[in-house]
Amino acid sequence: MSRRTGVTLAAGIVMLVVMIVIIPNLTLERRIQERKLASELYQARCAGCHELEGGIGSPLDPRVLSSYGTAQLLFNYVRLAMPYEAPRTLSDKEYWLTVAHLLRSRGMVDVDAVVNEETAEGITLDGSES
Repeated sequence: MSRRTGVTLAAGIVMLVVMIVIIPNLTLERRIQERKLASELYQARCAGCHELEGGIGSPLDPRVLSSYGTAQLLFNYVRLAMPYEAPRTLSDKEYWLTVAHLLRSRGMVDVDAVVNEETAEGITLDGSES
């Protein structure tokens, strides 16, 4: 085997290791961080109205959330009207994180489900698939 072939083979093995081991771990770490941020965001901006007894917002249980039909329609409403005291003050990413947190924490989507502008129209909130 020539030196050049050996170097190419070694580079290929390194790339495989990166693709198989490192990238999935980075993706998993990113998802964990996003879920943590989503939970903190919900607690800071939503829970005061929706989780406390006597809060001005209705509890966001699956029955209420399913009334929006799809994750996209839920996102549209949340972005338009929330947070109550300062609507439209979050970034679109923060609104998507919040919607994903609501759906995951209420068991309406799988914990690993991707909820964003590309997938939201296909995520029905009545338990069926679009």
